[in-house]
Amino acid sequence: MTSAQPAEKARLWQAADAVHIDLRGLEPPESVVAIVQALDGGKVAGALVGHFDSEPIFLYPELDDRGWSYELMPSHCGGADCEDGVMVRMVRWGP
Repeated sequence: MTSAQPAEKARLWQAADAVHIDLRGLEPPESVVAIVQALDGGKVAGALVGHFDSEPIFLYPELDDRGWSYELMPSHCGGADCEDGVMVRMVRWGP
């Protein structure tokens, strides 16, 4: 049986504030791999908001290496499915 790649399992959408990627339900390290694929694949030009089940501590060195800053944000979707989730806003440092 062939499993899907992490980026194929993550849901990506454009909102007014940023590109969003829903990574909830992915097993480690799939969420980090999906973010790296989105950044390296040119899917994000400015800001990216990741929706995670828990804080992605292993993602931060990857972001540092690629020139992206990050900050934790309160999850505010209002639904029971993401009450305990974590949102991380990532922004490219330079052009």
